[in-house]
Amino acid sequence: MNTHLAPLTLQRPTSRQPRSMRTVPRLGLLLALCLSMSGCGSEPRNYEFTIQTVGGPEGWPVWVETLTFDHTWSGPNGDLNDGFGQYPPASDSYYSLGAPLPAPQSMQARWFSYRTQTFYEIDLALPETEESLQQWYREYPLSRYRHAMSIGISGQGEVQIGWLASCRTCPDRSEDFHSTIVSSAQGKEIEGEALRYRTRTEALIEKGAIPSPW
Repeated sequence: MNTHLAPLTLQRPTSRQPRSMRTVPRLGLLLALCLSMSGCGSEPRNYEFTIQTVGGPEGWPVWVETLTFDHTWSGPNGDLNDGFGQYPPASDSYYSLGAPLPAPQSMQARWFSYRTQTFYEIDLALPETEESLQQWYREYPLSRYRHAMSIGISGQGEVQIGWLASCRTCPDRSEDFHSTIVSSAQGKEIEGEALRYRTRTEALIEKGAIPSPW
């Protein structure tokens, strides 16, 4: 009995991977690239900074009733007398935030002008500063500089916002940094009870700080 064996067919091994396996490294590369960039839905970076407040200009003192950022966290309130309109703003009034925070995207304020007996209010959207902040913190590191967002509020209803980096170890202020974020924004006049500030207004008149508004 003759038995015929079928010839054995050898198949060469292939180095090609299934399409689904080939796409895994590519997806991983895209994911790594996405995470390395500032976008892609990543959380905003936190920064260590304080709030500097200035008022005026001289002869135009204000009382800040409320100062908030992103409708969430608060800044200082109270009397602001001078420093507004100076470059860089001149004030020793700094408010500690207690912890690093993202740079705010908006600012809200309500204030009273003693000179005109007028209330003002503003809800101001701030320009994007993330790229600038990263550069400023590289050029002016926290080991040598104190960073602050400067908020200027005028008795004439105007607001100015900037960023400061003040040298901690320098003998003078020649190495300080300042950049304007909002050069000028006008608040709107609103209703308010000026009688609450009558006593303080009279004291400012007696000191010669303002002329009588009456």
